[in-house]
Order: sequence, then structure tokens, then C-alpha cells
Amino acid sequence: MKSIIALEDVSKRFGPFTALESISLDVAEGEFVSIVGTSGCGKSTLLRLVAGLMPTSGGSIRIADREVTGPTDDVGIAFQTPVLLPWRNVRQNIELPLEVRKLDVGRHQAELTRMIDLVGLRGFEDRHPYQLSGGMQQRVALCRALIHDPSLVLMDEPFGALDAMTREQMNLEIQRIWMETKKTIVLITHSIIEAVFLADRIVVMQSRPGRIASVIDVKLPRPRSFTDIATPEFQDACNQVRLLMNATGFTE
Repeated sequence: MKSIIALEDVSKRFGPFTALESISLDVAEGEFVSIVGTSGCGKSTLLRLVAGLMPTSGGSIRIADREVTGPTDDVGIAFQTPVLLPWRNVRQNIELPLEVRKLDVGRHQAELTRMIDLVGLRGFEDRHPYQLSGGMQQRVALCRALIHDPSLVLMDEPFGALDAMTREQMNLEIQRIWMETKKTIVLITHSIIEAVFLADRIVVMQSRPGRIASVIDVKLPRPRSFTDIATPEFQDACNQVRLLMNATGFTE
């Protein structure tokens, strides 16, 4: 399968502090990869390097065979907080990446309507962020990350601030969107269950400095539902990740 992300011996230093060292990883086109690790192991830094939001200190990162030297139009990003503009309604917040990229907003109206339908926001197009629940705000942020049709979507703990029930709903939502769009997704999460539920592969990181400790294949059939969590196969996958995480000092 063709790789869309190729990291080779990537490192990142902040002055005398080494945040990441010797990171090498390939992510295949259409793959869903979760990254887990202790706080401070460099997960978010790694995602920002891939997104081109900061330069590496060593090694190389390629997306679709092109060297990453800065932000690229082929990448969508969703962060832990939705970061919606309060004076813009749902539709206007989703349109923002199109305006920034100087794309014709009018030509994207059909796609915008499709995205709104896809995440269940029909009827809320004219609402402002303060009129939406946390889960609905994250749906807007997800639409915003997808509206310019990137082949790669990077997600930095986008569901971490949500309550348990809303988080489960969003997990189901992102699985459905991924299965429908076949985009490549890289997700950072602190939840082992979330990582196993969503991913094809799980990258386990260790800290001081941040390195890849192991990469685990998740061989569970799709689509997955939360009733699957009780199955021996799902529990075995979680335990496999947990054993590796325990060695890095992780507490779920």
C-alpha cells in the first residue's frame, strides 16, 4: 500500500531539551493510526511537525512524496479545543479554511452542505458557537478540517474535553466519516480504548526523549461498536497496548 506519510529519523530539540529522537514511521494511504503515550512524550510535537507548523531539528518528513517545509493544503487539522470564531455561525466557521486558502467559497457550497449533513448538523447552520454543545462544536471543527478535501487529517485529542457519552458518539462519528471518505487519519489520544476502537495501527511512544516504543496492529473487524468492548478480542488488544504503556509509566 502506498505511504502518504514517511518520517525518517526525525528529531526535535528546543534549546538543550530533546523532545523527539529517531522517529521513523510510514503511514499508508487510507490508514487510521492512533498515537498513544505519556504526557510530555512529544505526541503533539510530532503531529505539529507532520502538519508543517514547526520545523524538524533533524531527519525528514514527506507527505505524498513531497518534503514538508511548512503547512500544506492537503492536510486538515482538528485540535483538542474547537477554536471556533464566536462571531461566526456554523456555516461561516466551516468556510474559514476556504477563505484562508483563497478558494471560491461559492463553489464549495454543495460540499459544505454535504459535510454538515455528514456530521448531523443540519438545522444548526446559522447557530453561533455559544448556542452549541461541546460535541456539536467539535463536529463543526471536524467539518472545518475536512471542507477543503484534504487527503490527510491530523487530530490532536479532539475528544479529550468531552463527557464520556458525547466522546463515544464522536468516536462512532469519526469511524463512520473515515469509512465513508477513506481519508488517512492520524489521531493522538490518551485513551487506550479509543485508540483500539478507531485504529488500524497504534503507535506507542515513550518519553525522555520521545521515541516510538512499539507499533501494534489492530486486527478487529469493522465497523466497530461499543458492544465490542466486552469481547475477548477487544480486551486482548487493549491489554497488549496497556502492557506496553505500563512500561512507559502510563496511567489511563
